[in-house]
Amino acid sequence: MVSRVATYTNHTLLSDLALRNASSVTDLRNQASSGYKSRSYAGIADSTQRLLNLEGEYTRSEQYLRNTTQSKLRLQSMETAVDSMITIGSNMKSLLIQATSADQGDDVNIKAQSRQAMEQIANLLNTTLDGRYLFAGGRSEDAAVNLDKMYAPDNYMSDTDNILTDTTTLASLGINTGQLQITSTDIDGNSVTTTVNYDATTDDIGDVMDAINSVTTNGAIASLRGLGGEGDPRLNIENVGNGTITITETGGGDFLQTLGMEKIPNPREDAGYYEGDQQVLEARVDEDYSVNYGVLGDNPAFQKLIQGLGIAAGTEDRDALNAALGFIKDAINDLPNVQGKIGLDIANIERFEARHEDFKVFAAQAISDIETVDVPMTLAELSQYETALQASFISISRASELSLANYLR
Repeated sequence: MVSRVATYTNHTLLSDLALRNASSVTDLRNQASSGYKSRSYAGIADSTQRLLNLEGEYTRSEQYLRNTTQSKLRLQSMETAVDSMITIGSNMKSLLIQATSADQGDDVNIKAQSRQAMEQIANLLNTTLDGRYLFAGGRSEDAAVNLDKMYAPDNYMSDTDNILTDTTTLASLGINTGQLQITSTDIDGNSVTTTVNYDATTDDIGDVMDAINSVTTNGAIASLRGLGGEGDPRLNIENVGNGTITITETGGGDFLQTLGMEKIPNPREDAGYYEGDQQVLEARVDEDYSVNYGVLGDNPAFQKLIQGLGIAAGTEDRDALNAALGFIKDAINDLPNVQGKIGLDIANIERFEARHEDFKVFAAQAISDIETVDVPMTLAELSQYETALQASFISISRASELSLANYLR
């Protein structure tokens, strides 16, 4: 049909209406099949910036959640390790009480039990997760502790019959002039022997200590300190490294015999076994917040447990075992505090974890509201537009049949 002036306006309006309905039907069909309002940002131009902001924040929250999950797993592994240490310490406490008992001491192989416990502690402090040593600080690629360095070094210690000071003279102790032969052997089997001369008429304990300490190649140091850091000072001549030391008398002297020097471990309060650094673990858990968490292998509670086991692994002397028992009791008292700190770190991280989980739920819903459609409602709306499109086609068809002859008929 050719539009005439009289029918042009109606024809144009009906055609425009049909085209708009056809476009709406196409869009609604696409939305119903895909579930999305548009295949490009242009189709949701009024909400594009808000959508981009939400997607960026959602991605950041996912990264923070990955950080919190990783940190929690590390802390939970640490918490389990410390809990095992408490159990080991409690068991060793019971064994040491038996070992120091006159009735049960012979029934306990305390040295072997202590060495086994020390190996277990070393394994726990060298706990790894994803190839990372958790108690090593920033040096996570290397083991946190060295088992060979955890045992107390070889040590000769005087008895308690004489109270010693730096100025106690050898003459007052009844010592005869002579020589000490000090042989130290490192962990590689290399031995060095040095001779220390002492003169009973002129020297005091301080002079003998200075003579030992001045020879840097002898692998030994001398000091005055009580057993386990308590009690009257005793003379200690101990190996510097992790090997062994042997001291003998020559030249007619009786220094060792008079002072009752015997091999009894008496570790100094240090953490020479620790091979990590002082950098604590850190996790970024929010845009402006990082959490420092975890504990290091040189923690004083670990140190005390290792010192106690180190003494017990090297002697069956009752006094030394009592000192070891004191260290282990202190460790048992302190380890729950370490475990509690780890628990607080977990709780702190979980607060941020919950916050990001909540935001993810909100953001996911907001993104869905912008991007997606309600398919059942879209199908209902599509039906309405299809009906309207069909009506438009019928109207155009009817209009094309209008003529004067039909009107007059």
